[in-house]
Amino acid sequence: MNALAKPADPVEPIGIFPNEPAETYYVRRLDVASASGLSVLDNDEDGCPARYHYYMTEAAEDEDDNAAKDFGKAFHMAFLEPDRFDDAYAVMPADAPRDLRRYRESKTRSATTLASIDWWDAFEANNAGKLFLTANDMDMARGMASSMRRLPIEFDGGKLKILAGELLELCQTEVTVRWIDPDTGILCKLRADLWCEELAFAGDLKSARSASLSAFGRAINARRYHVAHAHYCEGFRVAGKPVSHFALLPVEKAKPYIAASWRVDAVSEERGWALRQRAMRRLQRCLQTNEWPGYTRSIEPIGIPAFGHYDIRED
Repeated sequence: MNALAKPADPVEPIGIFPNEPAETYYVRRLDVASASGLSVLDNDEDGCPARYHYYMTEAAEDEDDNAAKDFGKAFHMAFLEPDRFDDAYAVMPADAPRDLRRYRESKTRSATTLASIDWWDAFEANNAGKLFLTANDMDMARGMASSMRRLPIEFDGGKLKILAGELLELCQTEVTVRWIDPDTGILCKLRADLWCEELAFAGDLKSARSASLSAFGRAINARRYHVAHAHYCEGFRVAGKPVSHFALLPVEKAKPYIAASWRVDAVSEERGWALRQRAMRRLQRCLQTNEWPGYTRSIEPIGIPAFGHYDIRED
């Protein structure tokens, strides 16, 4: 889905855009800050400007595609757009023959090859434009979406009690926001899974190994969801529609597909904001100097992790 970076002009419009096509939003530009891009630029594992520059300008469209991301897109559609899901996805039959269409022009095609070519031609004609899931992934996507729809959510101390499926009916989905960052002047963007102006609510769906307090707390730190939270909240604030309730909505990928709703606590929110601002300043310097360094510029000191300092047992 992601396209390669385009020239900086023309400047993209500022504001909130509920119906922007995904292929428009996911165009990559060096000079536009997104939550995912900032994570590539600035994370404690392998983030650096050099990697960000490559990701934005040279990485092939499918270079960062993988089965997990493909399934995530399917799960998102199953919950956010259930009416479109069956038109967009189909199950690959378990008894599908091996695809031998590469031998279509061969002069010595066997009966098995001819049967395979005919089967795959007919299958694609009957399922034109669809994406395919295994039967297990199809059941999983539907089960996770169903579990999320049943999740109870409370607002304002329990004054409003609503199921996530009912909340979905009040929300706009996959909403794009663009704004100029007031501190750096950089054009920023986000794409929120859920947004309800009336409730001042925004939500971000996540597929998760575990949605529990301790496990998902670790996932927030590892995957920098608290940094994305800061980016999203800032975007809606600058756009004039601040959110009072920003929820991370994970659903487990194993039965019974337990769902949860979490908000980033105040301490983690502050940390996410600090990391977001650091990344924005780094991007600003790189754009101003047109320099995109790797991990070091000189011979820097490095230490071993804390666990490496544990006492050594003597034999």
